[in-house]
Amino acid sequence: MEQAECLEQHRRDCVGPVEYRYPLSASGRWFPRCEKHWQERLEVQRGIDERYPVHAPADFDPSYTGEFWDDDY
Repeated sequence: MEQAECLEQHRRDCVGPVEYRYPLSASGRWFPRCEKHWQERLEVQRGIDERYPVHAPADFDPSYTGEFWDDDY
């Protein structure tokens, strides 16, 4: 089996072992990342999850815009 190369290897600042990391998006694709770039990707995902939560925020009021939050998704 050949050694996986970090998806971010062009940055030339890889640190730690390169492994295929589980998918964080709906694509279901696994990508090889070194430990450093994996931690950075997790941090980016945390920001995305905060901006776009799965459930409506506590202060969500559909009367403001006439929109609704479909929690059944």
